[in-house]
Order: sequence, then structure tokens, then C-alpha cells
Amino acid sequence: MVKLQAKVAGHFIGDRLRPSRVDTVGDVEPGTGAVVRVGGHQCAVYRDDTGDVHAVSARCTHLGCIVNFNQAETAWECPCHGSRFGVDGSVIQGPANRPLEPRDVSTGPAA
Repeated sequence: MVKLQAKVAGHFIGDRLRPSRVDTVGDVEPGTGAVVRVGGHQCAVYRDDTGDVHAVSARCTHLGCIVNFNQAETAWECPCHGSRFGVDGSVIQGPANRPLEPRDVSTGPAA
């Protein structure tokens, strides 16, 4: 149990310190998703196959860990407790019971 708690704490803290692998919304390729810092906030950005951008808060609504994109499932997943979200932020699987908040990245400096 202590190991699991340490792992969750590592994600909770590390996710805030680790730099993004994608610098701007424009760097997100069609059919992929990435966490991008826009206006000082971490946004979970998915670009669909037609090029439309779907952006939501990257902070899980359960306990606040930063989500990761699962390419195979086309879903956002929380590494801390396993919540899963659609690219629109809707809850697919809990323990989170609230969707990820929508974000407007079209007017941000990284759009």
C-alpha cells in the first residue's frame, strides 16, 4: 500500500515538473494527443484526423493528477487512479465523476 501511495505522489508532483514533449498546440499531429502548456495552464489537446483541435484541462477531476493520452484507445487516462476520459473530456471510467473542463486554445499564444 505504501508503494502505491508513493507512486501516486510521484505522478502528482512529477507531472507538474516534467516538461511537455510537445511545445505548442500546432505541434500536435492529426490523430494524436498531448499535454501542452497554454497561458500557464496544462491543456490536454487532441487533434482529430480532420485537423480539428479538442482541448480540455489536463488535470484529472478526481484528485488533480495530470492525464496522459492513450493513442490505442484515443482517450485521456489518469496515471494515479485509472480514470479515463474521452477526447471531449467526458468521463469514460471513474473514479472521476466529473468531466475534464473545456479549454479554448485558439486564442492562446501556442495556438
